[in-house]
Amino acid sequence: MPEEKTIQITDKKEIEKIIEEKIKNRKLVFTNYYWYTIDKKGLSHKLVLETFPRFELVFAIEQETLKHGDLGYELFYKLSGNTSLSIATCPKNKELLIIHAVEYKRKLDKRIKTFKT
Repeated sequence: MPEEKTIQITDKKEIEKIIEEKIKNRKLVFTNYYWYTIDKKGLSHKLVLETFPRFELVFAIEQETLKHGDLGYELFYKLSGNTSLSIATCPKNKELLIIHAVEYKRKLDKRIKTFKT
């Protein structure tokens, strides 16, 4: 099993490169875990669908090696004030697995170390 490693990316050009190469123009596939987590957290699927393509709102990406060796990308979107949305993804061929989504109603500067509000 590969070693799990998370890298935080906050450089705008690097974010744009990852979105262009790994996220855009892929068929979205929502995992069972995604449906479970949004139901458990009371998160609107409509909010996720409306937010996902608004890549200009992405202020950070966490890149993580997942348990089967795939690279996952968690995109952090700034919605308003202290509200952010993260959408965890995993590119697979021409598809993009949507693993989970989380809405944060607080500043994320402790989680995203280099992000400044």
